[in-house]
Amino acid sequence: MPKVLSEEQVEKFHREGFLSPVPVLSPEEVERYRSHLEAFEAKYPDDRRKLKSKSHLLCPWVDEIARKSHLLDVYEDLIGPNILCYSMAFRIKEPDGKTFAGWHQDGAYNPIKPILVIGGLALSDCTVEHGCLSVIPGSHKTGTLPHEDTGNPDSILSRGQYITEEFDKSTAVNMELKAGEIGLFYSEIIHGSRVNTSDERRIIVLVEMMPTHVHARAHRDTGVLVRGVDEYNYVDIDPSPKEELGAAELAAWQRATQKTGKNVFDGSPLPLTEVYGGTVPVVR
Repeated sequence: MPKVLSEEQVEKFHREGFLSPVPVLSPEEVERYRSHLEAFEAKYPDDRRKLKSKSHLLCPWVDEIARKSHLLDVYEDLIGPNILCYSMAFRIKEPDGKTFAGWHQDGAYNPIKPILVIGGLALSDCTVEHGCLSVIPGSHKTGTLPHEDTGNPDSILSRGQYITEEFDKSTAVNMELKAGEIGLFYSEIIHGSRVNTSDERRIIVLVEMMPTHVHARAHRDTGVLVRGVDEYNYVDIDPSPKEELGAAELAAWQRATQKTGKNVFDGSPLPLTEVYGGTVPVVR
């Protein structure tokens, strides 16, 4: 029996490839974590883009989110009791009407196979006006479509990628969330998001979790064991942070993102960005 979700919700997730919304944080927790984020941005303005990849290695408060019992109960209902956190990746859209994500499948370039469940955890309300995620139900089962890398600086995606082949968008579902809710989806599902046309920031952290039996596609990658046991040793285990952006934490983050970057940019004509072991600045 599932711990948190109903059997119907679990079945829907595997059938349609997504589930939304699921409440996981209280208003008090949302306020506390958003305060931590804003304090980090104010204290480390030149390092805030680092939160776009494996931020749980830099900040104890992000590692705390990744280990929330109720949050992990939700993931356990979907992928089982032995769970690795692959990444906690902030995706923030300022109210400037610029930042977007073209239609894409993370499975086309993400190194983890065969199961990676991504959750968009909202630390602010996330409506269509804010540029919420939209998904194509069932598209996680129809194969990977061809993508093209653009390096568009207004894209929130690592390679500015988008699907080049036509597909049916008529069934698209907007995953609107209230602060404290999470929308979950398979990494293989077709999804994207529009620009933020509101007068508020859209703050989402992508909670990327995987069962311990998965492995990296090309190069050995990293993760943090957040529940259960790891009998497979398919990834290198990252250390949890002791302090925010300390020397040891920064070194661990750099080691991990360099490994991930080899996979995320595998086959891409673009150079690696600064959050994946490269030097190209990240604008959004």
